[in-house]
Amino acid sequence: MKHQQPLAVTERKRIASWWIRWNDLNWPNGDNLDKIKRRAESMARANVTTAMIFGTHFRWDYLPYFTLLHDYLATVAEELGKCGVELWDHHSVNLIHRYSTKEEMRHVMLHSGPHLPFSPSREAAACWEYKGKRLNDWRMIDVKTRDVLYYPQYAAEGFCHRNPEFVEAYVDYVKRLVRETGITGLSADDPVHYMHYNSCACPYCRAELKARAGIDLPPIDDRSFWGNWENPAWHHWIDLRLDSASVFFERVSAALPEGFRLTTCGSNSASPTANEKGSDAASFLSGCNYVNLEMSGNTPPYKHDPVTANSSIPSRLVNASLHQAAARERGVRCFSTGFGFTETTANIVWAVNKMLGCDCWLSTLKDRLGLPDHILETLPNEWDIVGRAFGFEREHPALFEGKQIAQLGVYFSYETRKRTFFGNVDRGYYRDWSTTLKLLFSEGLSPHTVIRFPKSPEEYPLVLVPSPAAMTDAERADLNAYIARGGVAVVFGPAALEGCESNRSLPSAPLLTDPTDFFSSVPNGVWHKSADWTRLTEFPLSDEKPVWREARRGLYYNPDRISEGRITESLLDLVKAHIRPMPIEILDAQGYLITFFETEDSYIVQMLAEDFETDIDHRLDEMRFHRSRVNFINHVEPIGVNRLIQLKTASSPTVYTPFNDAPSGIMQSNGVCTITLPEKTSFLILRFAK
Repeated sequence: MKHQQPLAVTERKRIASWWIRWNDLNWPNGDNLDKIKRRAESMARANVTTAMIFGTHFRWDYLPYFTLLHDYLATVAEELGKCGVELWDHHSVNLIHRYSTKEEMRHVMLHSGPHLPFSPSREAAACWEYKGKRLNDWRMIDVKTRDVLYYPQYAAEGFCHRNPEFVEAYVDYVKRLVRETGITGLSADDPVHYMHYNSCACPYCRAELKARAGIDLPPIDDRSFWGNWENPAWHHWIDLRLDSASVFFERVSAALPEGFRLTTCGSNSASPTANEKGSDAASFLSGCNYVNLEMSGNTPPYKHDPVTANSSIPSRLVNASLHQAAARERGVRCFSTGFGFTETTANIVWAVNKMLGCDCWLSTLKDRLGLPDHILETLPNEWDIVGRAFGFEREHPALFEGKQIAQLGVYFSYETRKRTFFGNVDRGYYRDWSTTLKLLFSEGLSPHTVIRFPKSPEEYPLVLVPSPAAMTDAERADLNAYIARGGVAVVFGPAALEGCESNRSLPSAPLLTDPTDFFSSVPNGVWHKSADWTRLTEFPLSDEKPVWREARRGLYYNPDRISEGRITESLLDLVKAHIRPMPIEILDAQGYLITFFETEDSYIVQMLAEDFETDIDHRLDEMRFHRSRVNFINHVEPIGVNRLIQLKTASSPTVYTPFNDAPSGIMQSNGVCTITLPEKTSFLILRFAK
């Protein structure tokens, strides 16, 4: 069911991080007050609408200093408000840094710098209370050891967001935070399971499983339960871990003022590890009203460092697609968090968001660089690098107010993701769904992920259904109703649908010799490693011929998986025969990804280079005492793009190239418009008046 939201939660934002560093906590202090004023003015000059707190992230570690911290935040909010900029807070609702040794302490301080890690000793933490309730009683419990769960990658523990005492305490804290600071939005991060299936065996999670499935949480050597997708009790375990975030955000949102923005972190709700982490945008939207997609690592990628995180631009679009679908269903907006250190990287982060019709949160991430403070202080701040992109958006609002046009839908099967072993491994369902989207994007087509089958072909004339290995009776009925009204469905891969039978057999559980092999780990103390069965399980090629058949009118089926590579061209032929034609036909736009939007008076075409050559500051790179997630990229150049763009159109567009100073050339002849772009154009926007 689609929801209507008030303007206060659908207004577009331009967001940049407001970092809190150690010196800022010397408060109150006249020098720091002057610094706040200067930073607020700089944010306003950079066309920022919203400043987002970064630092003091593990908020419960600051329990003794809430009064000081809130007064600082209130002052920041006041000074930003004088400049027309609002302040939102951003913190972890439940993670706490804890360490017992000098080595663990150094790990925290060196690798978790962005958190501004400030944690008590274990001895002190043992007696910490909030309004008479002991914090240590809220902690997650490891399902293997039945002891307190530890997060080596953060040197941390975490509170269980199903624990009612913790939820009550956090809701009380949020009320105080809003009352004392004047913030108008909040990113409440981390009510998920970062240690995957290792959590949580606290009394409340065990009691919920007992209530739902009628069993006690089994020991990990019970192979009839752990990872057995044929066992309904295992389905309950997955569901209750996802549902806990839904209930948590319902409670938090009920405590907030009307129109208050509430969001949380989330990198990929479609991934095969989403069940393990209990992380899903649709679940969060029970209380949240703004959907975040974290673009972790470098954007665009730096391809020469195997240690940092470097996703391709098409992967960013794919990862955002399910988040967009969830947001459309709830009538709310999306935004993405992207990281950069120079104007050139900030520009691409912003452009990726605009391609998606999303708002942009741009942040530096200096403390991930592993450089001494005296070097970090010389590097650009957010307001030094976002001004050009944010300024263009502010000056041309009509270019970004349109509704994204989709030529077809791609169905995301939650039932397959949650209810099958095939949906929980890297080379299973996710590979087919993501391969489908990447193929469409690379062909210049405009797909929407959908999480329900359309009511009619007016919404989407064509829906692709990759590898729906599990479907409910309600899903089948909705699909059949859509086809009966004239829609076309194209199904491929293993499918639990009448008329789409194949001889492919899928396993229902991993094959393990040691029960502990079911669980993920952090072997080096920094990078999380998924269990081998999630990463390495392969499925053999089907021995059926990859031939399309019309199972019935409006329903086409092929037993092959799209990721097996044998049906790519034939699928594209079917797609192009049934998709909604675009008002503007792209004849040649080599090297560009393309999205289309429509406003009341115009069509908007956005094009972003698919691939980039990037380089880094090598002098700084040699100085790093650790490397984590990002590089200091200082050169970005599109590759594989053609300067000539050709479109079939009766009228010439207005051409915008936000990051190029040279003009574009336009020539119209015999219904074909040829645009000559400036050299090295990474992003362009075409506006066609209706």
